[in-house]
Amino acid sequence: MRMGQWVAPLLFVTLASACSRPAPLFSSDNARAHVDRLAGTIGSRAVGTPENAAARQYIVEQLQFYGYTVRVQDVDARRPELGRTAHVANIIAVLPGSDRGAIGVLSHYDSVPEAPGGGDDASGVAVSLEAARVLAARSDRRHTLMILVTDGEEAGLMGAAALTADRDVMDHLQAYVNCESIGASGTAVLFETGPRNSWIVGPWARRSPHPRGASYGIEIYRRLPNDTDFSILKRRDIPGLNFALVDDSYAYHTARDTAERVSTAALRTSGENLVQAILAMDAMDLSIRTSAEPTYFGIGGVAALTYGPLMAWIVALAALACGVLAWFKVLGACVRLVGPGRWLLDLAWTLLGAIVVAGAMVGATWLLREAREVYHPWYAHPTRLFALLLAVGVLAGWSMTRIGQWIPRRAHGPRHPVLAWSVALPVWVVLAGVMASVAPSAGYLWTLPLLVAGAGLLLAPLASAHAVRIVSIVVLAVAGTLWFHDTVDMLRFAVAVFGRLPMITPVAAYATVMLACGVMVVPPFVAAVAATTPVLRPSAVTAVLLVGAVSTAALAYMAPAYTNAQPQRRHARVLVNAGGRDAVYEVGSQEPGLDLDAGAPGGWTRVSDAPQTSVPTGRLDLPFVFRTTAPAPGPAPAAITAFTLTSVQGGTELTMTIVPQAPGLAAMFVLPPNVRPARTNLPGVIAGGRWQATFVAIPPEGVTWRASFRTGQEAPLPATLARVVSRRYPGGTGWQSLPAWLPQDRAVWSMQVTWLLTPPAAIAPVRPLR
Repeated sequence: MRMGQWVAPLLFVTLASACSRPAPLFSSDNARAHVDRLAGTIGSRAVGTPENAAARQYIVEQLQFYGYTVRVQDVDARRPELGRTAHVANIIAVLPGSDRGAIGVLSHYDSVPEAPGGGDDASGVAVSLEAARVLAARSDRRHTLMILVTDGEEAGLMGAAALTADRDVMDHLQAYVNCESIGASGTAVLFETGPRNSWIVGPWARRSPHPRGASYGIEIYRRLPNDTDFSILKRRDIPGLNFALVDDSYAYHTARDTAERVSTAALRTSGENLVQAILAMDAMDLSIRTSAEPTYFGIGGVAALTYGPLMAWIVALAALACGVLAWFKVLGACVRLVGPGRWLLDLAWTLLGAIVVAGAMVGATWLLREAREVYHPWYAHPTRLFALLLAVGVLAGWSMTRIGQWIPRRAHGPRHPVLAWSVALPVWVVLAGVMASVAPSAGYLWTLPLLVAGAGLLLAPLASAHAVRIVSIVVLAVAGTLWFHDTVDMLRFAVAVFGRLPMITPVAAYATVMLACGVMVVPPFVAAVAATTPVLRPSAVTAVLLVGAVSTAALAYMAPAYTNAQPQRRHARVLVNAGGRDAVYEVGSQEPGLDLDAGAPGGWTRVSDAPQTSVPTGRLDLPFVFRTTAPAPGPAPAAITAFTLTSVQGGTELTMTIVPQAPGLAAMFVLPPNVRPARTNLPGVIAGGRWQATFVAIPPEGVTWRASFRTGQEAPLPATLARVVSRRYPGGTGWQSLPAWLPQDRAVWSMQVTWLLTPPAAIAPVRPLR
């Protein structure tokens, strides 16, 4: 089949599918009202707080009003692999269908303590609630519908862990959609599917009116230190789709994640996609289970394609075969056109030019950093950096072509677009082969352009520059569709991600992303525009490119590194030893400055080690950490009210109770070194050389830990300790309760205060005399 015969039907199907997808009756006004209530009126909803309870009550009332049967799963959730327990209250709403097999809509209503949670995850809850209203109005529902709104997601996915222990949910849930967010605008991206079960992507691809997503996101997400409730549920082999808002993610997990920041358009498009995906699932047999990993990608926000691993391998093998054969054909044409010597010189000069372009882009990033007082001067306005890198890269490439004019004229071959393909095809073949093997979900980014290029060049008469240009334009259209928009999104997303990772961004990071795109779009572009005659006024082109490089450099240099809307992320913690009047204070960030307001403790020094405390706490994992000692901020907001050691047959039983005096606290029970319990009612792990169990969101009545120890371990047990952690500074200001000396105009803070508690004196039990 000729390329034109293949492309025309594909374009027709794409346009027809885009025009035939009706938008559901999803009300963005309703969703907006939910976000405003949860993130605005109620605010931060950390697990175990009164605000968390208020949000739960609001959601329950809404779902009951829509006709759902609602219950609250109030339970202590456990994740033994983390040594963590949390008291959570999941919302489970059910609307029966003719089939008891259920489709779930999943989101979480808690937030991190330092954020109002407008995007994460009031937006997901709002979309779920409005979708629940729309879907409840249908009378021809086939499957049971479950609206699952979890608690404690931000405390370690604890709500999802509890949900998997709910027999009614697990016995009936056959497919689900998770609504998450790390951003505040744009249509929610489908970034994860599975586990395996490629069939579930079909409903999204066929019915979503605004499809956005690509399976390469799976490969990226696997390599990031992030998890969602989806990570827990997929262990049960239940097919699911994981969506998240990702645009404007500067505010993620910060005080800037407000209701006002969430885009109404994002709620509308994401909600319409959700409703249509659920409707499509409802018409399917949900009992299907496969081992296939899907390949999928959106096309311009109006259509999407998806296919399974067999088709992915067929495409990859066909692309590699066509690419290799086309390269031999192209190479033969080049040798006939310019001779082997000139072709080798062109190859060497092109590779040298690519190195110069990459070096110029990395060098420009390094110079911008060196010229400023911060390590991330592009953070608030990254587009200016990207424009600079593009301008510098083009100037470097153009400069290499001008320098090439100094090469003796007899070494110059005739200008022909086929020369560009003689260099690009072997590179594309290698990249396509490697990526199809090591990252199959992302392989289509390389295999599809290679397939089109290889097939087109095999069919085209290479002696005709016009024919090669036509093929190059088609390849450019395919590569550009797959790469341009996603590269821009990836660059913006990467800036925000690097802004919250505990590292200084490598200077080559953004240039690498742009060069990856350039490898796939520059060769067909050059082949499409390559002229057989020299440029009439190259000096004018050089002048324009120089002006562009200088202008973009000036704009990047003058841009503020951090703003109120794109703030610097900073961290503070206070460690109070048992009964101590003084405490260890630490402040850390990615930037070297201390920059504290009046009233801050003095005597700060930069450190790279962990503080010396009675119980190892680990170092603050950031590039720049400053430490001092100052008076403790106040007494612990919890107390050990009971501590007993009792002799039992074969050993000793320990009981410790902690009662809070403030909501939302976490407690850690810490054993002495080299002591391990034989049995315990709370799961624990080894951390810092000591066994410890963590309980998140201590209920008002307190939490009791019981553990049994074998004979011979009773002597050190009186040295058992506890730590209580609060995300609020005693006597702090604002809803975050932060110290007044932490600047907040262009910075956002996470605060953690830890008190070490010693139990009341207890004597280790002695085995009775015989």
